Amino acid sequence: MGKKLVLGIMVVCVLLLAACPGKQQKLDKTLIVYYTWSEQGNTENAAKILQGLTNADMVKVEPATPFPELDTGEFIAWAREQLENQSLPEIKDLVVDPASYDFIFIGTPVWYGSLSFPIEALLATTDFGGKPVACFAMANSNEGEVLTNFENKVKNGQVKEGIALRMRDETEVEAKITEWVNGLRQ
Repeated sequence: MGKKLVLGIMVVCVLLLAACPGKQQKLDKTLIVYYTWSEQGNTENAAKILQGLTNADMVKVEPATPFPELDTGEFIAWAREQLENQSLPEIKDLVVDPASYDFIFIGTPVWYGSLSFPIEALLATTDFGGKPVACFAMANSNEGEVLTNFENKVKNGQVKEGIALRMRDETEVEAKITEWVNGLRQ
């Protein structure tokens, strides 16, 4: 009688565990989509750190028509004009379907306290199929409202906690990204 009771309790426990989604975030099939502009490639460097932690597939977002080759000051003036005109660039096809992944990370440089134009264009045209999506943003000075703007622009995705960093010390950035990813897995 004791063995049947224990076996019955075990079956009930297994059924309850199967019915209750765990807190653990599934990062098995992961995609990193990112855009980088600067010569320093801060967002790309962060994407590579993230890829090392998650073994994710990685895709770079590229404008269909390359941005003009300008020095930083000229680019800032050009970007300000684009922002005032609310002109988002067309982007090249990603060659992958983000909705076919278990988890999607999206990386962006911070432009004027918000998302870069190519990432805004990506969010405006992509359905994430209800999958978890998290933003990592790289800022030179002010992170602004980049994470809030990201959350407001994701279509059909479960927005997870994002991270906005300044790329001053790559070792420090790697430690912060590692801590962030480990937090997402809990």
